[in-house]
Amino acid sequence: MTKLYNYLIKDGDAIAVGLGAICIIIFALGIYFGSNSGGYVLSELTDAPDKSKINCFNAGLIIMIAMIIISILLMVFGVMWDLLKDFKAGVQTMIGFGVMLAVFLVLYFTSSPDTGGRFAAYWSKEPFFITEGLSKFISAGIYTTGILTAVAVLAMVFYEVRSIFK
Repeated sequence: MTKLYNYLIKDGDAIAVGLGAICIIIFALGIYFGSNSGGYVLSELTDAPDKSKINCFNAGLIIMIAMIIISILLMVFGVMWDLLKDFKAGVQTMIGFGVMLAVFLVLYFTSSPDTGGRFAAYWSKEPFFITEGLSKFISAGIYTTGILTAVAVLAMVFYEVRSIFK
């Protein structure tokens, strides 16, 4: 396990960037060739009368879902590993995850469902079945991602400026 840890410390960033690039390429090629073989023109997809039959995005969605599941499993494994190896670091990780969960829950309970506009076509209709709860869940997820991204960028800027004056 120590060899794997040391390997990931050394080359983990390159592996992550490489896997991300491969997934993006697979997704882009799937969209391009899938839309061409399906008889769609990419610039006209938003005007298609029945969007539920468009399946050129499936490869990218499957990859995304798989990566989300893998990342959640790795996060849980990492937290458990931290708790076993260094309890104090594990508790800090749990606190960070708890804050992230609290932000999501606050945003979920304060968001209102989006029922109008272009989303009206998908509202509680086959095959999407978007309900109020699902709409709030999606909104909370998007806002949580935006807030955590802003916090990460601000933290990077803060620590870089701080390191300049050290």
